[in-house]
Amino acid sequence: MPQAPFVPVIPAGGAGARLWPLSRRAHPKFLLDLTGSGASLLQQTLARLGPLADRAPIVVTGVEHVEAVTAQVQSPVADAVPAPGTATSAATTDPRARILAEPSPRSSMPAIALAAALVEREEPDAVIGSFAADHLIGDQDAFAGAVTAARRAAELGYLVTLGIEPTRPATGFGYIEQGAAKTLAGSTAADRRGAEAALRAVGARPVARFVEKPDRARAERFLAAGTFSWNAGIFVVRARVLLDELAAQIPGLARGVRDIAAAHGTAEYDDVLERTWPRLTSIAIDHALAEPLAAAGKVALVPADFAWDDVGDFAALARQLREAPAAGTGAGGGPAAGDGRGDVQVLGAADVGALSSTATVYGATDRHIALVGVEGLSIVDTEDVLLVLADERAQELSRLVAGLDEQGLGHLR
Repeated sequence: MPQAPFVPVIPAGGAGARLWPLSRRAHPKFLLDLTGSGASLLQQTLARLGPLADRAPIVVTGVEHVEAVTAQVQSPVADAVPAPGTATSAATTDPRARILAEPSPRSSMPAIALAAALVEREEPDAVIGSFAADHLIGDQDAFAGAVTAARRAAELGYLVTLGIEPTRPATGFGYIEQGAAKTLAGSTAADRRGAEAALRAVGARPVARFVEKPDRARAERFLAAGTFSWNAGIFVVRARVLLDELAAQIPGLARGVRDIAAAHGTAEYDDVLERTWPRLTSIAIDHALAEPLAAAGKVALVPADFAWDDVGDFAALARQLREAPAAGTGAGGGPAAGDGRGDVQVLGAADVGALSSTATVYGATDRHIALVGVEGLSIVDTEDVLLVLADERAQELSRLVAGLDEQGLGHLR
């Protein structure tokens, strides 16, 4: 078993523009129960990680969301929130978490690095794992096994990621290509072969490169090659290794978060945070560390076979509800009444009647919604917005949301 203490880090930020108007600036995606499970995405994440953590998880969120995050952390939720379609376990209290407020959004690397700096200050040998607050994951046992393998690989000094086995040529995800011994760091071929053997002994593989979201043709080639995984944005690494490698890549960022962590718990903390945070480089961990370290042979991958989705838009959410219709019944909804032809799932309070339709409906009002002969739609009915969206154009919603301020409708964001 891994020896170093494990501290989960949960960056909880972003507005989820492609899930507007469900997700808003004041109440973003990670605070929502999108599948009718009875727990928000953040609560589901905490429940998954609680049994694996040796120390309280650290949630890094914006100052404007601290109150809501605190309330959710302290709310009773399912002990192990099930994957869609599986049985629900008995209720218990969500694992308590430390909440770290960031004064302004600076992307994922500063948020993760600040948590790592606090962990390093308290337990220099500890391993941290960064897990998004707003993803859906199925099969807790498979997830736990993959995280345990990643912890073992992290103790060897690598930045470790979980690679999700792709099931389709998705264009909305980044990809990770597995490498071989020659892609690992090492002064000789024998060193590199030994490093690969050590990784394989704990269930990990070398990483050759990270690839941005591909077009359809390229995604199909990745799927056919059999050496590519989806990038779920999960990273496991010793806190000290992360910060030392960050110091080599972006010295000011590593120095800044260490300065903030050194002041934590003192009367100077707020001043140091307010003075230092705005100067930190705003960059994602993929660009700051994962890509350059992969090129240097310092990244490992643990293949993961659990169901995963970042629920990045309404098409993804519709897919989740259609694959597990029971998930849509937990918040007062369910299959729509109609002639039995089609596939309409309802989440929320809406009363829906449908004939020969395929759609998902998210109803926050009690008005009746009637559908006839529509295909592949997502309909969101709130008190102040009605959205009708073709699922095949779901990625374009963020463009509409970005224009609301110019139209004098910024209050709807």
